[in-house]
Amino acid sequence: MPLESQEVHRHGPLKQCNKTHKGEKGKRKKHSQGRCDVKTLSRKKRDLNRVERKNQMNQRRKAKKEKVLLQKRNLGGLKSVPILVMILSLDDSISPTEFLDKLESCDEDLVVTESALGYTHISCFRFKQRYTFIIPNKTDLHSILDALKVCETLLLLHSPDAHDDNTEWLLSGMMAQALPTTVHVVQGFDKMNPKKKAECRKHIHKAIESRFPHAKLQQADTNQELLLLLRQIGNQKQQPIGFRDNRPHLLVENISFDLKDTVSNKGILTVSGYVRGQRLNVNGLVHIPGWDTFQMNRIDTTNPRHEEKRTLIFGTSETANPINQESLQSEVIPDPLDQEQTWPTQEELDAADQLKPKKAVRKVIEGTSDYQATWIVDDENEGSESSDEESCNNSQMMSDNESEEMEETMDVTDSVTDDIKDDNYDDNLDMDEEKQMLVRFKEERMNIMFPDEQDTPMDVKAYIRYQKYRGLKNFKSSPWDPMENLPPDYARIYRFENFKQTKKKVLKSEKEGVEPGEHVVVYINDVPQSLYDTVNTENPILTVYGLLPHEQKMSVVNTVIRKHPSCKVPIKSKDTLIFHVGFRRFTCKPIFSEHKTGIKYKYERFLPSDAAVVASFYAPVTFPPVSVVVYRQTQNGSHQLVATGSVLNVDPNRVVVKRIVLSGHPFKIYKRSAVVRYMFFNRDDINYFKCIELQTKLGRRGHIKEPMGSHGHMKCVFDKQLDSQDVVLMFLYKRVYPKWSFNNYVPTPVIEELSA
Repeated sequence: MPLESQEVHRHGPLKQCNKTHKGEKGKRKKHSQGRCDVKTLSRKKRDLNRVERKNQMNQRRKAKKEKVLLQKRNLGGLKSVPILVMILSLDDSISPTEFLDKLESCDEDLVVTESALGYTHISCFRFKQRYTFIIPNKTDLHSILDALKVCETLLLLHSPDAHDDNTEWLLSGMMAQALPTTVHVVQGFDKMNPKKKAECRKHIHKAIESRFPHAKLQQADTNQELLLLLRQIGNQKQQPIGFRDNRPHLLVENISFDLKDTVSNKGILTVSGYVRGQRLNVNGLVHIPGWDTFQMNRIDTTNPRHEEKRTLIFGTSETANPINQESLQSEVIPDPLDQEQTWPTQEELDAADQLKPKKAVRKVIEGTSDYQATWIVDDENEGSESSDEESCNNSQMMSDNESEEMEETMDVTDSVTDDIKDDNYDDNLDMDEEKQMLVRFKEERMNIMFPDEQDTPMDVKAYIRYQKYRGLKNFKSSPWDPMENLPPDYARIYRFENFKQTKKKVLKSEKEGVEPGEHVVVYINDVPQSLYDTVNTENPILTVYGLLPHEQKMSVVNTVIRKHPSCKVPIKSKDTLIFHVGFRRFTCKPIFSEHKTGIKYKYERFLPSDAAVVASFYAPVTFPPVSVVVYRQTQNGSHQLVATGSVLNVDPNRVVVKRIVLSGHPFKIYKRSAVVRYMFFNRDDINYFKCIELQTKLGRRGHIKEPMGSHGHMKCVFDKQLDSQDVVLMFLYKRVYPKWSFNNYVPTPVIEELSA
């Protein structure tokens, strides 16, 4: 029988297995000489059985329930902070004041009081809940956004009519700012025919489904429906907002001012309200949006009684300790002598003498002195080298401001008019502005068609014009030291060794001070009198935020933004824009860069309409998560929505690199060699940029071999033969920094003057 057909014997399951010899254990112990094995700390996790898994799920469910119940008990109860509700009408035909009057009279047991700044407090003993209603001025964008940042519930009043352009623009900014829990209310359904009522409800749902896909319309015509609305506001789940819940804040209900310094017109501002969010520490700092950051003098805890006309019963008082109080210093004071060069030592002088080039020996006519020999030039190349050295010295003497002025373009603003008749159209048209905007549109179109390409100047030598630029072997992998040649403004900012770790430590640290839910009276130091006068005259919504550690310090803030579809105007880097970063608002001039991973990021000249970019600017430190909304001010004083996004990080070491592309055209082609022209226009530029690699639009690579003549023609060698229609490119790079243009003051816009 062949071997392949033989069957191999396999033992069955009942085969006897003898124990190993007992002497093996003794041998191993003798070989180890008494050493014990290291015990591993890690052990395999035991699988839970069905009863244990069920018990674990019940424990988690119970913990979540207790957390939700605790949040509900701390909000809206008779002994806790009232629910803050903002009423906003989306149609001018609906009056929010009349709606609030109906809400106040829907039940006889409601206790209604008003604060000094016009906020309505309602105590409902039937539901054992309290509410505070605020109605911001719809023509004041800042009041709407400030009220939106602190309220727990947003109550929107809808109408059957379609939303106008101003309402769409306002909702876009509110959605980007982060909306709290939203309630949608419709009035007038009780007087409608049932068929028209269903059609009207569908029409409203269709108008808001893009922004509120799961919205439920609430009727508020009868007293019973209004009471159900109050009950829903008190029992619904609250939407968390990161920048609001992580910081202490209060809505100012009463305000007074005590002038202390008549020269600077500064004094102590006294504000009162309920502390929300986190604990408010008297030794910390507070920020008033649109104004500045201040220190506190004292915090008094009070016990207000709404049913007794807001009488205050003072309790505990906390006074700031100057030793533990947070400093207001926001910038580093640079030392001008920090990097002053000392007098060289003798060892350094001797080392410098050894590095000096040896004196060249020249053949001259007998009898020529050393002075006469220095004027003799051996050949033309020696003269060109000396001219190169002189031109390099001249390029180094050129100041940074002159080069920046050659790159920057004038700032342009856009003016758009709405609902203007044809007869008066030309009267309000600014032709100079139209011409400037046309130039900007052309620049944006050319940047899209030919990204980063520039024409080499003919009146200025290229090595002088582009003296700050350098060549890179590979943009992604070539190193770039982030601490190299930093501008003077970098000496004024603060840096984090590890921003993520600092953020985690700050947000998770235990807070000290007055607990949230307490009604307090806060005394703020060194507040300008103009703030108090503005509140009395314009009656805006005033809020106060407590800052986390380090949030008063200046640094480079990086935000990820995306251009809003409603913005059709070209937005250029270093344009003056208005930023709403969480609870802050300010103006600055950001620079744009691509949003991707890596160590270097390409500079974007314009804000693209189809991609997200990173906007970098000098601003106070803000720990994410924080939303970002960007506006631009038009000539008529209104604000146009530009972009929305969020804070990425705080990192001054982010290397933003600006790229320019110089192009040339092949003149004569012979195999791998080619004569290229129109990239440079003189011999010195070719010698200066000789070491930088060349690329073509069809993927060829090469380098400059030598100049041809004195008018900018150069001989180049490539890896393959060029095509006659190919274009030769040279890439140059320079690091870009933002401008120090931070300003807390933002002019108040008027929504009625805004056009789409």
